[in-house]
Amino acid sequence: MTVLRRGLIACGLALALGVSTAACGSNGDPPSTSDQTDGQVTISVMGLPPATNAESRQAFLDQVAAFEKANPDIKIKPSDAPWDVKTFAAKMAGGRAETVLKIPLTEPPGLIERKQVADITVEAKKLPEFASFDPKVMEILSSEGKVYGLPESIYALGLVYNRKLFTQAGLDPDDPPDTWEEFRHAADQIAEKTGKIGYGALTTNNSGGWHLTAMTYANGGTMQDLVDGKPTATFNNAPTLEALKLLHDMRFVDDSMGTQQLRKGEDASPAFAAGEIGMWINAPQAYNSYITLFKGDPADFGAASLPQGGGDGTLAGGTVLMVTAKASDAERAAAVKWIEYSSILPSYDTAAAVTVAKARAADKLPVGVPVLPVFDQATVDKVDAAIKPYVNVPTEQFAPYVERTKDLAFVPEPAIAAQDLYAALDPVVQAVLTNKDADPAALLAAAEDQVNAILRRQ
Repeated sequence: MTVLRRGLIACGLALALGVSTAACGSNGDPPSTSDQTDGQVTISVMGLPPATNAESRQAFLDQVAAFEKANPDIKIKPSDAPWDVKTFAAKMAGGRAETVLKIPLTEPPGLIERKQVADITVEAKKLPEFASFDPKVMEILSSEGKVYGLPESIYALGLVYNRKLFTQAGLDPDDPPDTWEEFRHAADQIAEKTGKIGYGALTTNNSGGWHLTAMTYANGGTMQDLVDGKPTATFNNAPTLEALKLLHDMRFVDDSMGTQQLRKGEDASPAFAAGEIGMWINAPQAYNSYITLFKGDPADFGAASLPQGGGDGTLAGGTVLMVTAKASDAERAAAVKWIEYSSILPSYDTAAAVTVAKARAADKLPVGVPVLPVFDQATVDKVDAAIKPYVNVPTEQFAPYVERTKDLAFVPEPAIAAQDLYAALDPVVQAVLTNKDADPAALLAAAEDQVNAILRRQ
């Protein structure tokens, strides 16, 4: 058993997690509520890591066991089925979704509008630190004064780069690109001086549209607006065209992007850790898999803010937890209790945060990777101070991201049908990177028509 696992099931953490106060108290009785006295409640929860990630999977199962021990009237059925853009809508419509949904921040508006997720206002407002949640985050998870979800993690996209390749290319790894012009120059230098891919673009599984959206925001553009009161695609605009022209010129004029252009995150991550890619768009959290899954060298990892083209903004997203509307009252209450236990408490409770940080550090897992806070600054400062002795990441290598990103606007993902919008833009990015004669304006116009047809059906 790893230290992390031991930490997760320790009674000390269980006490800190609140839900298990009775179990670790004087008599071990579960909390007394009317739902729980009627018998055992079973809920299914997303989030179990795949079998290929054995350590994390076992840690999750140990966390489930500890929760069930502390709450003997709740049975957890973990699911390793990931959120899948191609199947999720059908899964929800068919009533086959788990009780607790772990989904991207793009999904809540549509799920709330279609009444597919439960109103958890009563349960959420009973959480001790509910009032300390960042209101900007909770706004996305609320509608008409009702709460429909809770945040797990929030990120702002930036640039992840290989410091060793920067040095070999004659670039300063402590001064990464601030603008798209500097970004293009850095990619060109890396490709020319090292023979590696200067910039590795993502183009499949909706990631091409996702990153094009981030670049558009950095250029001051929008992807979707209300026109005559109706959501309308607006990405056939100068900022998006500028982003596509940059990609085209880097690919066909500079030859700094390699020859393989069909790539998703699962392809880029190991290639970046192996030193084959100089830069790609991502958030600092990429450091976790860089170290734990792909065994990258900590000294080579660098994180910067997203290069800018006049927009002074970057795309903010994340993962949120919601409860299916099909849940009964007892299932809904159990689901919120699990969400707090598994995902939220270490973000605001210093005892829980220290237990988790201490265990992660002992297991040589990253502690201290910068994230966007889901709670107010006072809560964040309190937790940061508590876990400081266990921070084991090279924080100075994240400084360019931290220092510059704080001055950028955090622009949310498109509010309606974001994944459909991203899917429509993947072929646009692919065409621009594989056909030097592609017409970006015509491609964007066709994609905009496609997305507007989808928006009219919402």
